[in-house]
Parts: sequence; C-alpha cells; structure tokens
Amino acid sequence: MESSMRATVIFSTVGFLVNFGVGSITPILPLYAMTFGVSIALIGALISVSGLSRVVLDIPSGIVADRFGLKRFMMAGLLIVFASAMISALAVSYWMLLMGLMVQGAGSAVFFTTSYIGISRTAPISRRGKHLGLFISLQFLGTTSGPILGGVVGQTYGLSGPFFVYALLVLISILVIHFMIGKGSVQRKGGRMDAASEQVVRSIRDYTLMSVNMGLLATSVLRTGLVATIVPLFATRDLGLGPATLGAVLTLSAAFNFLSLLPAGSLSDRYGRRPFFFASLFLGGVVAMIIPLAYDLATLMAVMSALGLCLGLSGPVGAYVTDVARTADLGGAMGLFRTMGDLGSFIGPIVLTLFLPQASGPIGSTPFIIAGFIVIGSSLLLLGARDPARERREKDVHRRAGETGGDGN
Repeated sequence: MESSMRATVIFSTVGFLVNFGVGSITPILPLYAMTFGVSIALIGALISVSGLSRVVLDIPSGIVADRFGLKRFMMAGLLIVFASAMISALAVSYWMLLMGLMVQGAGSAVFFTTSYIGISRTAPISRRGKHLGLFISLQFLGTTSGPILGGVVGQTYGLSGPFFVYALLVLISILVIHFMIGKGSVQRKGGRMDAASEQVVRSIRDYTLMSVNMGLLATSVLRTGLVATIVPLFATRDLGLGPATLGAVLTLSAAFNFLSLLPAGSLSDRYGRRPFFFASLFLGGVVAMIIPLAYDLATLMAVMSALGLCLGLSGPVGAYVTDVARTADLGGAMGLFRTMGDLGSFIGPIVLTLFLPQASGPIGSTPFIIAGFIVIGSSLLLLGARDPARERREKDVHRRAGETGGDGN
C-alpha cells in the first residue's frame, strides 16, 4: 500500500472509532440532559457548547499544528476527548455535563483539523477527493454504527453508559496513532507558510471558499440542530419512540449517508465537486421540510434515509476546500473550513430550539422549515463558485484530445 493511502487509512480508522463514540451518545444526549430537570433551551445550549469550543480553536489548531507537528497535536486532541468523555459519564449535574462537552469540543477541534491537514498533505492532488472521501466515509460509518449501540446501552445500563463506550474507543484511537503513525510522516512538505492572519484573510476574501464554507455551516445546522437535536425530540414527543428505536432510526439514516458519501468523493475527482455539494444542500433542504409529515416509525425511517442519502453527497466538500486554497494557506483554510462547520453546530441547536414549545407537546413543523430554507439558500451561493477539479479534468481531456489529433497527422 502506498504511504499516502496508508496514512489515510490510519486516519480514517481513528475517525471511525471516534465517531462511533460520538454516534453512541447522539440518541441519548437530549434525554440525558432532561434527567437534570433543565429546560429545552438549556438542552439546546448543551448540544451547542461543543461546537462553540471548536469554533474558537479550529483556526489556531490548523495553524499551530502545521508549524509544530501533526502527530503531536492529534495525540493531544484525543487525550482531551478521552478526558471529556469521562467527565460527561460521571456528571452529577447539568453544569458538569456542559463542562464535559465543552472540553470534548476542544479536543475534537485539535484532532479533526489536524487530520484533514495530514490527509491533504499526503494525498496526491488528483486523488484528494478519494482520500478525503474515505476519511469522511469512515467517520460516518462510525456514526452509522454508533447510535444503535448507544441507544441499547443507554436503555439497558443507564444514560451515562454510552459515554464510557466513547471513552474506551478514544483510548484505542490514541494507541493506534501512537504506534502506527511515524514521526514526521505527515509533516508539511516544502514551501513557505504564510502568517496566520494572511492565510485566513485570503480564505475569507475568496468567493468560492466562502460559498463552500457557508454551505458547510448550513449542513452543520442540519446535522446538529435538526438531526441531533430536533429529530430525537420529535421522535420521542410526537411518535412516542424509545431510545433504542430512535438509535435505530439515526443509524439507518447514517447508513444511507455512508452509501452515497464514498462514491460522491471518487466521482467528484472526475466530474467536479460543485455538482455534488449543490445537490446535497438543495435536496437535503427539501427533505428536511417534509420530516414532520412522518406519522409513524416506518415513515420516519423512510424520510430520514432520504436525508442521509442527500447529506452523503457532501462528501467532496473537504477536497473542494483543498482544491481552491493556496498551498501556503492550507492550514488557515482548513481551520476556517472547520470553524464554519462548527459554527453551524453551535448555532443550529440554539436557533432551532427557539421555535420549540417549552412545555411537553407536539414539536410542530417550524424548526424543520427554517432548517430547510437555510440549507437551500446556501446552495444558491455555489452557483457562482469555481470548480478546480472539473477544470483540471477538462484540461486533461483537451490535452489528450490534442495529443491524439497530433498522432493522427
């Protein structure tokens, strides 16, 4: 196996393990928070706080890791996540759980931003979509597997149980990185690295990068605000589903996400990133608005499966950023990319829970419609964006056509 693919496989395996842990806490987190007798608004804040930590640390993580060593920062990030999972598992109050999730966001920012940079550094430019697609796909395979186990563990052993599962998986991930990633094997190769402020400013001024980042923000609102916050409340309040059944629904949705994610990454190397990301946003927004029409378990599973397929088409988004960003700006560009996604994770639950009834009762359709319009609106920004992967493909086709024509003369 070539060294670049070996590194990608290792990062992807760790991403799978970490996200299996994240997936395991997804179906129980709103229910766990409710055991402390807090309001709906505080539940939204709890789910958002991890995103807030990531927003603060994503850009510094990308730039500092690029300067001082990717492996070191991956290990540090995973150690922080492990500590956060234990704090959350042992929480005796809402505020202790809040602190645990805030720490989790910090560790996640360090690990995932560093992983994106590591894969972007080692993957050949013509196969970035495939490499990053594998990384993201295995993250979502973890998310696919996690909720059903988390629901069963939470229902059988208590709602804190999935956090212990999370901690164990992160501990395994630390050992994998320590023993399987060689020192210096994912370091930056040549070229100067511009000042942090220059990297970020150029990324913000680039229309294509910012349109992609706005799309990522909207996707995160959909994933964290709607799927991870509103859908569990809708499933329990409106449809009367228990944690194990809810976990099965989220697992099925993530499975369909995985089915479309990996092919989207590979196909985007050939046909461009923009068509897949646009379709993910536009169609995902439409499906989001019809979720409240589900009236039983079967219809909820059907519509959540459709949403999973749509979200999976966003697989090439990380490769899209690395295509557009200058090599010297990659640390800042990937940090900004992660920041925008995590900003969506932060504001999504807060914004969407504002439109929920505070007392027990039906959730209603308002948060679903708002989420849908946010995502569809962001898709329109991509209409004016460049698509370097498609441009490269077209140049290669013209070059080969010219060579064929020349041979025939």
